[in-house]
Amino acid sequence: MPKDRPGGKKAWKTIFIFLAITAITSSIFHNAIVHLYPSSIYIGALMWCPALAAFVTLKLTGRSVSTLNWHWGNWKYIRLSYFVPACYALLTYLLLWVLGFGGLASGELVLDWARELGLMGIGSLTPALAAIIAFVLLGTVGVIRSMATTLGEEIGWRGFFIYELRKVLPVTGVSLFSGIIWASWHWPLIVY
Repeated sequence: MPKDRPGGKKAWKTIFIFLAITAITSSIFHNAIVHLYPSSIYIGALMWCPALAAFVTLKLTGRSVSTLNWHWGNWKYIRLSYFVPACYALLTYLLLWVLGFGGLASGELVLDWARELGLMGIGSLTPALAAIIAFVLLGTVGVIRSMATTLGEEIGWRGFFIYELRKVLPVTGVSLFSGIIWASWHWPLIVY
């Protein structure tokens, strides 16, 4: 890869604008998460900081949102992205249970979850039925709720930041640089 790529300086300037805006906006919510009650609303807002930074950076650099490198992928892979993690989580739990490192949740704990979900008014709710309902709700409503917050990170980090880095770094450089930045961005949440 040549060092003097056309547009390299412009791409680095765009990257640093994005990172500065991400750092400034994220610091507000990192502070709220660490010093205030760690409500999920702050976490959701934090997860949208990279997307906000991408949109503002595009505006400042005179580019359109349509220049973002994002679109729906092949539905085969979208389906796999849902089922593959579910399969390896199931495999992990099965191994833990079979090898004796853990067990199923107690009926009392499952009914506590049912109370938390407001399911206790459903006829004769058994722990098994409560677990099935909770599993279905987490696999549908929970996934949609999570997608609403993770979309902000995907737009900012993968849809914008990675795309810009690809203009100036080889694949290994993109992986290492973006990994360090991404880890640093999460660090305050891990430490506190």
